[in-house]
Amino acid sequence: MKIGILGITGRIGTILSKMIAIEDFIGGISSKSTDAEIENVVKNSDVLVDFSSPKATLKILPFAKKFKVPLVTGTTGFSENEFEELKSYAKYIPILHANNFSVCVQLMAMLLKKCSEVLTDFDFSIIDKHHKKKKDAPSGTALFLAKQVSSKAQIVSIRSGNICGDHICDFSGENEMLTISHRAFNRNIFASGALDCAKWIVGKEPRMYTMADFLQSKIK
Repeated sequence: MKIGILGITGRIGTILSKMIAIEDFIGGISSKSTDAEIENVVKNSDVLVDFSSPKATLKILPFAKKFKVPLVTGTTGFSENEFEELKSYAKYIPILHANNFSVCVQLMAMLLKKCSEVLTDFDFSIIDKHHKKKKDAPSGTALFLAKQVSSKAQIVSIRSGNICGDHICDFSGENEMLTISHRAFNRNIFASGALDCAKWIVGKEPRMYTMADFLQSKIK
């Protein structure tokens, strides 16, 4: 399987380039890549893996549509209009978008949804910690987790040091508190999760997919 990477100079892109076997790595695309360079990578790829920026993701979509190349993207920070544009291309190519490619984060989301159905009178909050260079706050992961809960979430975002990703979710009642948390020890989990999804999405019908679709296919 031939893989092209969008966001090759970023934190996850760098890890991905080291994980992919040399014979499977077509090339990387960065903010400095020309249209000719982008087209060359896309047309020779079986699938694209994207950890870049909303602007860069949207720029590559016409090339992916032209050559019918699936896209797996972990880019966050899309505006509502930008995300609608991303979704519009799912009519032509399969696209899997995830705010977090960690299986444990997906399981955490499932737990939060179940807890929310029972703890209806509890307050819900999220402490969202990432490295100091992360641009979006709250993070895509924090917003994703907040959507699992019926009550309004209070989100506190901290950007400090080189934190890979810590999310602490609290259900606070009058007499007790339930805490569910997740900590990423390194960024390998995001890269390996994206590669697993890339292998899975090749050959799928054009539409928008999520990590839930990917995980459901693994449940026997």
